[in-house]
Amino acid sequence: MMLDFLSERPTEKTTKYLLFFSLPLLIITASIVIYLLELSNYPGTLNETQLGFNGEYIKSCFSRMSDEDMSIFIIANVFDYVFMIAYGTFFFSLALTLTRKLKEDSIWKKIGYSISIFGITAACCDGIENIFLLMMASNPKNFPNWWAIAHSCFALAKFIQMYIAIGGIILMVLIIVLSRLIKRNAHDPSGHP
Repeated sequence: MMLDFLSERPTEKTTKYLLFFSLPLLIITASIVIYLLELSNYPGTLNETQLGFNGEYIKSCFSRMSDEDMSIFIIANVFDYVFMIAYGTFFFSLALTLTRKLKEDSIWKKIGYSISIFGITAACCDGIENIFLLMMASNPKNFPNWWAIAHSCFALAKFIQMYIAIGGIILMVLIIVLSRLIKRNAHDPSGHP
């Protein structure tokens, strides 16, 4: 079973390397992607583009961009794949590291292993979303509107999984902190170390 596999693999050392490698990569790639998107002069909003389910809106945004702007926009979205690897690895390794600190055989541990998978599946959905966006950018005036609908479906799936992963990570941190406080107070009811 996948959850049993994740309890041992990747090793704790490998998981820590993944976590420490992915955090700076996440920060650097996010900054580069944001910079390139701003440089491309894409006039649309992130919300309307990714979650708008509207091909005509995206076509109207593309129609206001020069050829050079479109080239930069495409480069930004190709480079976005590095960002996906970074955040997928970060969410996966952070959730896995936290999960392994939870009480053995608890429901929280099972949930934690599932949360770690959402980091990877969110990045996969993001990758498919970008395939549709790049197809639309390669034919900015005449792409079929269903490409925008498919693009938005995968964006929605990505965001749902990302928010579940972030919420799960926050919940795991709270559980770990609270269990340590309870354990500490159980050893010393006065609350003094």
